[in-house]
Amino acid sequence: MTLITPDAEEARTDELLLSVQASLAEMRRHFQALTERADAGEEIKETEVNGHLASLTKAVFSVQKAEAQLGEVRKARTGIVQNGYAIDHDAARAEIRCALGRLRACCGAGAVSG
Repeated sequence: MTLITPDAEEARTDELLLSVQASLAEMRRHFQALTERADAGEEIKETEVNGHLASLTKAVFSVQKAEAQLGEVRKARTGIVQNGYAIDHDAARAEIRCALGRLRACCGAGAVSG
């Protein structure tokens, strides 16, 4: 059985995102070269441009998917669930203790063992 931890999943997603970002940077260089060639008067084949556009579209989709995965992993790590809410158990515990303390003081009750 393989245990997948949030750290491992986040690292994998970070790695994927970095890889796709590197691909985008490479495509940017290709488009810059195409632009320079076109500016120099060289005729550029439509199939060459279409191939680069298809790769760019695929890479952008991959970045969006990786960013979404990374966001979900980070939400899971912090305890945030489906609707974007998380419970801060320490804060809730402190609020309950304060409320109980006020009730005890109000009612004249003695200390309660913890």
